[in-house]
Amino acid sequence: MTAMRLQNVKPLENFCLALTWEDGPTQVADLSGLVRASRHFNVFAKDPDAFKTVTTINWGHGVGWSNGLDFSAENLALIASEQSDRSGVTLLNAFKEKYNLTNDQMAQALGYSRTQIKNFRSGTSPVTYTVWRAVTDMMERSALLYARLANSQR
Repeated sequence: MTAMRLQNVKPLENFCLALTWEDGPTQVADLSGLVRASRHFNVFAKDPDAFKTVTTINWGHGVGWSNGLDFSAENLALIASEQSDRSGVTLLNAFKEKYNLTNDQMAQALGYSRTQIKNFRSGTSPVTYTVWRAVTDMMERSALLYARLANSQR
């Protein structure tokens, strides 16, 4: 993942943040899971108004609150990406196009049969979270794809 820098952050309802990135796009990150699960961020469950004090820090490399808590831009980008409503078919086709992959190469990289890849790409079979996550990771870190495509005959 490339270095992400925030231009602006705005608190929304239900522990969500509107994130405006330096390169232009805006995303929403729902931090309610963090607030529920983290002993540190649980303070916001008890004082929701404190969540609204969020601001960018460290030249856009994170966000911070008036109570001293902070969170990195990289992790915010990961949460927002994970929560985005992307079509698995669109993602797989973008993956295939970006790396000029055949269905056989996609099958090798993802550990599925060629037929299953064709079913995912056509929408016949729903793209599982595991496949979505693996493709997303390989698109962000091409070395993972190259490692999976290495000749397995040793």
